[in-house]
Amino acid sequence: MAKDNSGKLGKSERKESSPFPLFDPGEFTKFGTRNLEVATRAARAYYNGVSKLNQEMMNFVNARVKKDFETARSFMTSKNSESAFHTQAEFVEGAIRDYADETSKIMHLAADMAQETLAPVEERAEEMLHKFDDRAEIAEQESAAE
Repeated sequence: MAKDNSGKLGKSERKESSPFPLFDPGEFTKFGTRNLEVATRAARAYYNGVSKLNQEMMNFVNARVKKDFETARSFMTSKNSESAFHTQAEFVEGAIRDYADETSKIMHLAADMAQETLAPVEERAEEMLHKFDDRAEIAEQESAAE
């Protein structure tokens, strides 16, 4: 590589290298605090979502166990087979409806959790893409000026 009298690389040598590296360890360190903030926000959203999911499932199980015991008590105290059959049919119908409703709730909670968890990461990705675009524009301007 040819250096001029000042010890700097000539224009041809500068053009051979990338105007900016895709990964600059110094810049990565500079943005470390911001990256940690984003990771913390994402983790907090995830754990809040998991907490909501766990609470919802515990409430559902408690309610279903209560209904199951009530049905068992009603079934055992039935006066005839017709009453027992109706108790059993109502139990099955209610269980199917409850499980379908709960599945819908869980799916919505999981979708909300995923959206809230990924939001800070998406924001940070957009920030970095804008920085890359800005750096590319500066490199193009510098290249055009030479």
